[in-house]
Amino acid sequence: MTTPVRTDLAPYRVAVAELPASAVASRDGDGAVAVVAGVRAWWQAAADASAGGAAAVVVAQPAAAPVEALDALASVADATPVVLERPLLRADVVAAIGGAFEGVPAAGALAVECHAPDLTLAVALRDAIGWARVLAGGPLTLRAGESWGGRVLGLLETEHGAAVSIVAAPQPGAPSLGRVRITTIAEVRVEVDADLDTALVITDAEGRSILPARFESSERVALRRAITAVRTAERPFDLADLRHDTALAEALLSAPTA
Repeated sequence: MTTPVRTDLAPYRVAVAELPASAVASRDGDGAVAVVAGVRAWWQAAADASAGGAAAVVVAQPAAAPVEALDALASVADATPVVLERPLLRADVVAAIGGAFEGVPAAGALAVECHAPDLTLAVALRDAIGWARVLAGGPLTLRAGESWGGRVLGLLETEHGAAVSIVAAPQPGAPSLGRVRITTIAEVRVEVDADLDTALVITDAEGRSILPARFESSERVALRRAITAVRTAERPFDLADLRHDTALAEALLSAPTA
């Protein structure tokens, strides 16, 4: 059984062609998985797709969005699964980490570094916070922050009281989507290095283990997740997670200089 997919984006048309057993291209958005580009007011495009009868909505590489806009989208799309393609925070890598983390003690602290071109720093910072949330195993709380000239210093805290330090800055030579590096400070050290390719390294007394490289495109991962959500009626937590990460990124970027 195939699920109809409505998209005008070339990478997603390729993803549909690569999933012949589960996806088929459609010109009609009603009852289909609707793919919208994550540019400009993408949250409104996603809301319109939901209101137009889409079975699920995929947002391709969502740009920075105000928290209020995300709340409005969550309200409108309450019954519609929304899947977000975040290339710096790939859902398949996050899922793989769950197994890799089994038996790893909680970190006492996390260090987060983030750099990106000016235009994409807000998105890179948002996704860096997302990685910190994943590695911490739950939501984070802002304790202190300072910003000047686009540069950010921040201190967050996990639910278990671990400190999360963040340094972010614009860099013209950085990858277009930015680059994120997170290191846990613990007996077992976990390192995530995310840009267009994401690497995960776990170091303990026995040596270093590296998560295998992922060869599937982020577009195909997002499309598969949306199709699964339609078929199982399970709601992904993408919007709630994005709101959490966005709220903290907004607070850090607007924090006054001490």
